[in-house]
Amino acid sequence: MAKKIRKIGHNINLQGFVVHKINKIAGERNRTSVKLAKALITPADKERRFIAITSEAYYKKSAPTYGIFDDLENNKFRKALVSYNKAKPQNFYDFSCSCMKHYDDKIKDVAPATGGFIVFAHYSDTAKQSEFVLVLAINNKDGYVFNEDKLTIEDIKNIDLNKIDFACQINITKWNDYLNNPNSEIKTYLSLIKGNKELSIYFMNFIGSANKTTNTESSRRLANALEHFCKQNNYTQEQTLETKNKVSGHCKECIKEKREISLVAISALIDIENPTLFQEFASGEEYAVDEIISGDPTVLNRIGSVKYKDKEGKLTIEFSKELLLDKRVIYDDKKQQLTIKNISLSDQITN
Repeated sequence: MAKKIRKIGHNINLQGFVVHKINKIAGERNRTSVKLAKALITPADKERRFIAITSEAYYKKSAPTYGIFDDLENNKFRKALVSYNKAKPQNFYDFSCSCMKHYDDKIKDVAPATGGFIVFAHYSDTAKQSEFVLVLAINNKDGYVFNEDKLTIEDIKNIDLNKIDFACQINITKWNDYLNNPNSEIKTYLSLIKGNKELSIYFMNFIGSANKTTNTESSRRLANALEHFCKQNNYTQEQTLETKNKVSGHCKECIKEKREISLVAISALIDIENPTLFQEFASGEEYAVDEIISGDPTVLNRIGSVKYKDKEGKLTIEFSKELLLDKRVIYDDKKQQLTIKNISLSDQITN
């Protein structure tokens, strides 16, 4: 029986979709104008395809930064989203218009900022079993064609995140869980794609985001992603240890030299022939590894392994540093004594 080919966007359930426009010339201040759509767009295959392709490219073609809303009382974007999220007292169109007014206030004083189309979408992804709100800004370049008058999508030739000025995706499902239980294991529920540094700052201010991921949490996410990546790609034990040692050594060197630990650089280090493979794997929501990793030397040091070989070549010992954590391997530096627990060698020794 032939496998049924599903349409792109079959997993997307759009609850709200609208395109607004802001006009601004780069280099000028206090000269902006906003053109609001007259109503929400009735979702069709074209809009579902747009969201599906953009959502996939969001993680695979970039390295998002993960965070949460800041705790400032004047966070207008968060207030508007809270109002919309609570039993939907306002509709999605009103929410988007409120955000556009706030965005206009933020962009006015940023000279390098330019205008463009601002897309707001509220959707559920049945594959991820999560609900999202997506906000992104796009210039009307090749790859995206918008109707300037109707503020609708006319055509989608190719989704290329290089054409997106900025984007933010809020996982509403995770956010609600976080609000109901602030002590839960959920550390982040929103992510951003940042472009030019100065432009990124005003967009982060517009969203009101804060990266509250600690160095320890950031490093743990990297270690977790690396462990699962090696397993899913069927690495041998030797390949896994070699890969972990590469990453651990690179991170230690970056910390020592006070350089940023970049996910892109780590990905290229792991697989030269497929330099974006690990990046695409680790930057997804499941592992949520940031574009720039805040390093905790203690955690990063555990990624690697220990290898010892005596001068005569008669004794070779190699083990993952993770075994030091659960005390399966204990090393006494003063006595220069290594203790290994729960190991069976009887068959090899007696036979």
